[in-house]
Amino acid sequence: MYERPILAIIRDNLDSDGRLPRDFTMPKDPDDENGLLFADGAQDGITCFHTQPVKMNDEEADLLVDALNAMLRGPLDTADELFLKLTKTRRTIEFAEDLCELVEKNADSINPAHAYSYGKHLIAMAKDKELVKIGLALHHKAPEDKVKGFKQIITDLAYCNEFTLFCLPIIQKLEDGNHLIFEIAKHVYGWGRVHACEFLEPETREIKQWFLTEGVDNGVLPPYTALKAWNKSDAASLLDSRLTQEDFTCISRILAALLDEGPCLGISLVEDPENAIRKFLNQAQNFKLSPDDFEVIKTIQERWNSDELIASLCGDLLY
Repeated sequence: MYERPILAIIRDNLDSDGRLPRDFTMPKDPDDENGLLFADGAQDGITCFHTQPVKMNDEEADLLVDALNAMLRGPLDTADELFLKLTKTRRTIEFAEDLCELVEKNADSINPAHAYSYGKHLIAMAKDKELVKIGLALHHKAPEDKVKGFKQIITDLAYCNEFTLFCLPIIQKLEDGNHLIFEIAKHVYGWGRVHACEFLEPETREIKQWFLTEGVDNGVLPPYTALKAWNKSDAASLLDSRLTQEDFTCISRILAALLDEGPCLGISLVEDPENAIRKFLNQAQNFKLSPDDFEVIKTIQERWNSDELIASLCGDLLY
């Protein structure tokens, strides 16, 4: 636990444009005795991509209910302590959905307005990262009128990779939410950008172009956002048009990330991937190819060696 509220720590580091520097990281938690150091947001990101949800055990479920009851009856310090005890065995990302469902299903006894008020208390005053996330999670199903009054606080937190994932569902509700998510996506670099690519909708030509040129530049691993970059840049349709050298290079980079299915699925989830691959290889004949482009083509050749047309197109380009 930090000596000061986390919101204050983040706001102390905002630059003149109201954003955190790209290389900002949360200071080490004085109580964290774990020898492993994770990048901001890494533990939650890994959970999202690489683990299956595990149901809370009876003791944890009872503790969650006790914390909610303390939230209603007070004092708030008791609720804080119970939630903090729960996070010692179960991180917020693992029970945030359960928390929202409990509040929603028990609206007759748990006044949502009370939950929002307590959530704001945690967001503004909590000195523990998981407690801040609980405060944010309590607003995930709140209507816009309940969150727009502290939009700036949520946006400030969103520029920190540790909290981006929990802020985006709230920001998404706002009238200018997609615009704000785009600004966040452009200025965070790490797990925050990975999650922002998930939430950002390609409503404008500018956003589509950003997905094309920067969609796989996420600061973690390109495959994590490759499928979003492919779909939201409309790369498949671009392959039917007259490409510039820059466009071709960008599509080649996205394909390279899609083909690397080590951390997560990519090309396997693309609609009609063989057709897209053939179009890409036909387009490649019109451009000067870089060493990276040749590596993409070699990977394609190895994967689709039984497809006569793809094998032939690769051979023409490589030999």
